[in-house]
Amino acid sequence: MRLTFLILMLINVALFPFVWGFVSVGSDGSEPLRLSSQLNPERIRILPSGAAAPKPASIVQAQRADVEAEPEVCEALSGLAREQVDAIGARILERQLAVQLSESEQTATTSWWVHMPGLQTRQLAERKQAELRALGVREMSLMPEPGDPEKLAISLGLFKTEAAAKDLLASLVTKGVRNARIVPREGPAGRFRVELRGGASSLAALLDEAPEDIAGVERTACP
Repeated sequence: MRLTFLILMLINVALFPFVWGFVSVGSDGSEPLRLSSQLNPERIRILPSGAAAPKPASIVQAQRADVEAEPEVCEALSGLAREQVDAIGARILERQLAVQLSESEQTATTSWWVHMPGLQTRQLAERKQAELRALGVREMSLMPEPGDPEKLAISLGLFKTEAAAKDLLASLVTKGVRNARIVPREGPAGRFRVELRGGASSLAALLDEAPEDIAGVERTACP
């Protein structure tokens, strides 16, 4: 019995390489059998020459997010005090919003100038001054014409209100003065204009959630 068992075991050991395809005898299909036991053929894909590997899902999602990003909008705020501009800038930094801020100081009429403009030569200007003195005008000065230094102007008065300038002009007319004019003078108004550029949701988070920052200002779309 023991001899028979040993003979059967030796036969099994001898046939093992042939059964599992480790030894090829002709074309008996044992090699495909061995490969199929090690690989999953249905999962093998052969890429054509020059083809790129598929992108990871995270990269595809990031690219899709870029395509679907909201368009940029621009809003202008006019009449802001310095403190309001600083508060808006601080909120952008604090909230880390993707908003670009640009500012410019606004101008306004700060005075009204009564003068006689457009005198071509100093000789002509001095003759006009003599005529004004003869009419009883005592307060005047000779200066270059603003915006045209080649010409001269006779300044008759500079006023903070338009009403005061008109009163002087009326007084000069009664004395026989002709060709005097009133011109408003522009200067810094102490107010600022701000342009904000960014996504609509970012601008809403900046402005709509803090109405006190833009109280009393004019809010429009950028030109």
